[in-house]
Amino acid sequence: MSTLLLEEMTWPEIKTALENGYRTVIIPSGSIEQHGPPLAQISDTTIGEASALDLAKRLGKTLVAPVIRPGLSDHHLALPGSLSLRPQIFAGLVEDYIACYKAHGFKQFILISSHGGNFSALDDITAKMQEKYPNLKFVTGLPLPDLINLLADMEREENMPAGSCGGHACDYETSVMLHLAPQHVRMAEAKAGYVGKPTPEILDRMHQKGITAVSASGVLGDPGRADAERGKRYFEKEQEAIYRAIRNKLDH
Repeated sequence: MSTLLLEEMTWPEIKTALENGYRTVIIPSGSIEQHGPPLAQISDTTIGEASALDLAKRLGKTLVAPVIRPGLSDHHLALPGSLSLRPQIFAGLVEDYIACYKAHGFKQFILISSHGGNFSALDDITAKMQEKYPNLKFVTGLPLPDLINLLADMEREENMPAGSCGGHACDYETSVMLHLAPQHVRMAEAKAGYVGKPTPEILDRMHQKGITAVSASGVLGDPGRADAERGKRYFEKEQEAIYRAIRNKLDH
């Protein structure tokens, strides 16, 4: 097939894909939110679509739904342009996607997010949908704590200064965006924000009081040395981890 993105396919093409065993759909969710001075607000959505496409290719017989955005981003609203959905609206969107794709004949649903604020809600939705539709399969991707640990591992492997990959508009995200969509990166504006460890206390303060309680610029980490080739390595390593987390949960 020329594309795995459902929104780029015609209905006869989707019908044929279903008949040929494409019964797994990835429903990615991202965000439209501030990513500090160096990155456009579409960053999570851009990364989310690329991640879902890569995962679909690795899994085989899998199609990709349109990225759900905005996401759950209340903690970014202090900075202009950020959007956030009410939790019930976000959940309703995901559940309506599932209801539609279920009606079309999909049997396995992979809910992934490129925005950390969506993770907990997706876990809850997955459990609810699995109970509601026991004959279908619902799985999520890499748990958020595992992702945070992966960022720390990649930081060390790349010999980056501690705190460079803080998880938001950091060396990791900025490098990945230089790899995927350099037109959305302003490297002249790439400067360090909060570079301490993303401890549970720091994350709780951010979610309770907003990101500016932790970083005035909205940056967690240091994007100043971001590099497209390193971004490619980051992306591939993360994708392999996501694939491993999902593949054994699915029916084949």
